[in-house]
Amino acid sequence: MPGNMRDLRLRAGILDRRQGFESLQGHNWCARRGVCLCEGRGCPALPRLGQVLETTNTITRATSHATDGIRGGSAPRERALWLDVARGACVIAVVMLHVRIFVYDPLTPPTAGTRAWREFTEFFGPFRLPLLFTISGLLVSERVRNGWGDRRNALRVASSYWIYVVWLCVFGAMSAAVAVSTMPFQMASMHDFLRQFALPDTTLWFVFALALYVVVLTSLQRLPWFVVLGLFAALAVASGLVPASHAEEQWLHIIYFSVFFAAGVYVPKLFVWFSRGRIPVKLLGTLGAFVAFQLLWQLTEQGEVFETSARLLRDTAAVALAIVVCAIVSRIPAVAQLLARVGRRTLPIYILQLPVIWALCLLPVVPALFEIPVVRYLGPVFGTTVVVGVSLLVFRLMERTHLRYMFRMPRRFSDRIVRGRATGILER
Repeated sequence: MPGNMRDLRLRAGILDRRQGFESLQGHNWCARRGVCLCEGRGCPALPRLGQVLETTNTITRATSHATDGIRGGSAPRERALWLDVARGACVIAVVMLHVRIFVYDPLTPPTAGTRAWREFTEFFGPFRLPLLFTISGLLVSERVRNGWGDRRNALRVASSYWIYVVWLCVFGAMSAAVAVSTMPFQMASMHDFLRQFALPDTTLWFVFALALYVVVLTSLQRLPWFVVLGLFAALAVASGLVPASHAEEQWLHIIYFSVFFAAGVYVPKLFVWFSRGRIPVKLLGTLGAFVAFQLLWQLTEQGEVFETSARLLRDTAAVALAIVVCAIVSRIPAVAQLLARVGRRTLPIYILQLPVIWALCLLPVVPALFEIPVVRYLGPVFGTTVVVGVSLLVFRLMERTHLRYMFRMPRRFSDRIVRGRATGILER
């Protein structure tokens, strides 16, 4: 307990110079020694002091975690390298898929080489988003299971939706400014734009999903974890009943991938277990499970519950396998450091990839570059490198200006969210 009451209130971030610290007066407090002289005889200050200290810790944790994955700085508590390696590999795989679909395929004739890139990018489907959502849930596991009493949850939801709305407006402006109607994820009308405030239909669905998952799981924190996880698994399986014409709807992705975020929240120790210990044995075991479930999934047909069930089993095995592989890669310094640097900036890359891809689609020099054989056959690699590199550069420049608030909520708003509970404590 600090020896100076004013310092204590400053630490809590709620100094009220007009009213002083009346709520903690009326007891025998020695500021110089930093102790209460009531000797436990009905001291009116000790309960409130405990509340203030608890609030101080809440504020410190919330503000330090408010920009996880955005600024690229180190977390307050050092986390395992394989986590950032996995995040980096996932976002690179996502960008490569979009580059292949929206840039490479339209500019290259169908040949054996282009088909190979299609098969290569599609192969990582079970790994990309299931692993990314699992890690996202794992990183917020403690706070989500604490419920709404942990102010970091409210801050996380507000920050995620802030970023979503800001960039939805940017994408809407892009759609209105570009006359070409074949751009990926282009909004066709004002109705389409307004609808996406509640029903995302662009690459921003990932950001929207993170906010929604935290809201739902934090609200359900009183229920047994296995009940919630089972419910999310059932929803993921039921999503397979949607007609094939809606299979790529973003809201359907939100339903299916929710189970992986929930698994990261409720059983984080299980996933961490795959990154430690007898790695060779775990590698063989998870690889065998993935191959078996992949073969099982290939025997099913889309639109059946059995197909989605097999897909869920396959993707779960893929997550475990990917964690083992990332644990191995994290032991290779050069590769691990590169992937980890990307992994600490996952969100900016994920958001900025679409504007950069639009630029590649609109630049007249790009089709000419694909006439060069080496570019044509390695197009997805070059395209992914450009998109990731430009996204990081743009983000770094934005961080130096007021445009940084496009990736984080302004401090005056986030502080108000975090300190809402603290103010209530001192006013009682």
